[in-house]
Amino acid sequence: MSDEEIKDKIIEYVKNSKKKIGAREIAHGLDLELRTAKKVLSEMVNDGVLEFESFGGATFIKLGEG
Repeated sequence: MSDEEIKDKIIEYVKNSKKKIGAREIAHGLDLELRTAKKVLSEMVNDGVLEFESFGGATFIKLGEG
């Protein structure tokens, strides 16, 4: 699966999630290695598509506002 396909799947997964999710849940839900998921998530955050959100030491992923 290419990075672009993974990015599209991540966006859909985050949009359809009913709760706050982290990188581990995204990797598990999309059947990806955690390392691959984190790499693609970081690229998406740097591009402004997604944002990291931290609460009490836990980091979650949400759609970017920009």
